[in-house]
Amino acid sequence: MLSSSYTAGPFRGLARAALLALLAASGNGPAPGVLPSAHAQAPRERYPCAGSIAPDNAAAGAEIRRSYADWRSRYVTRQGAGGALRVRMPGYGRDRTSSEAIGYGMLLAVYLDDRPTFDALWRYARRYRNPRGLMSWEVTPEGRVPDPNAATDGDQDMAFALVVADARWGGYRADAGALLRALLAHAVEPGSYVLKPGDVWGGSQVTNPSYFSPAYYRIFATYTGDSRWLRVADAAYRILDRVAAKRGAATGLLPGWTTASGDSARGGKFAFAYDYGAARIPWRLAMDAAWHCDRRARRHLDRLNAFFRRVGAQNIREGYTLEGRPLGNAHSVVFVGPAAAGALLSPDAGYRRAMWAETVRLRDGAYYGDSLRLLALLFASGRMQPPRIARGGADSRPGA
Repeated sequence: MLSSSYTAGPFRGLARAALLALLAASGNGPAPGVLPSAHAQAPRERYPCAGSIAPDNAAAGAEIRRSYADWRSRYVTRQGAGGALRVRMPGYGRDRTSSEAIGYGMLLAVYLDDRPTFDALWRYARRYRNPRGLMSWEVTPEGRVPDPNAATDGDQDMAFALVVADARWGGYRADAGALLRALLAHAVEPGSYVLKPGDVWGGSQVTNPSYFSPAYYRIFATYTGDSRWLRVADAAYRILDRVAAKRGAATGLLPGWTTASGDSARGGKFAFAYDYGAARIPWRLAMDAAWHCDRRARRHLDRLNAFFRRVGAQNIREGYTLEGRPLGNAHSVVFVGPAAAGALLSPDAGYRRAMWAETVRLRDGAYYGDSLRLLALLFASGRMQPPRIARGGADSRPGA
């Protein structure tokens, strides 16, 4: 749910081994010695409709492993997790944890074959389930819940990570099924199938396109046998198409918040711009275009890629109006990384290389940017393979 920059943690410059030992001794991180040295299997570098943009597979793998070690040592902690693990957000509410952060952490852990971290994060999420079966979106370091309601993006990412874990390791089917049923019951508007931003609010009058994950919904439909997930995907594309027709066709830029009709939500109360939340849209659309060859996702990405190619990888700024006017001057990996994921679908090899290089080069030093950077590197290198599942259950490992 959170979509802004956070301050850098205090650990920059420490050697990795010393840092892990320090964290283990202080209770601020997982025990050393459990980080995966490499993928359990050689990663596939191609998706059904796209290939890696990394120029060197081995170098990409090494960068991702280094970045994950740094990310985990900086943001994953035992402190305040009650025997589990949580993802901390330095600079926000004294290191609070959000469901968004847990979702990102579970995605990273499952794709990096780090099952101990995955299981410990999921234990933390379950501890803070609300009466509707979804995680309360925000938890303090002391374990207090200021707001028991859910943020849909976090639970969606957790649910997808559970499906991937079930395909990879087995044993997560009951948890994945329960979470998916809760999402359909409480985070999807009845009748319209518009994705709600939370379990107790939103829908056609206010929805968040940066939460739309149609690639997940196809997999959820196959995994559960519930075709309603396909209607959620179709509703998402109808909304994106309406926004583009009204405001963003020239640039491809899409807003963080909108109505189902493609207008500004609640008279401008919610940002109708390509902001820190909306920056995730290219990554989420690229999954559907690369994994499922969806033409609707590809049309949106073609416009987005044309816009960012004109801007140039080193000149991307922190937010834009839908017409393409910059909203800030900073050059942030929050905006570069997910755009690099979208560049996977660009036919311009020079642009793809430039976006990869800029994502590798940039360091954010804050939870949100560092998380999106690593997810973008995973996806853009071909290492975020969809789980291959049979209808109603998993039958093989992702990336096998």
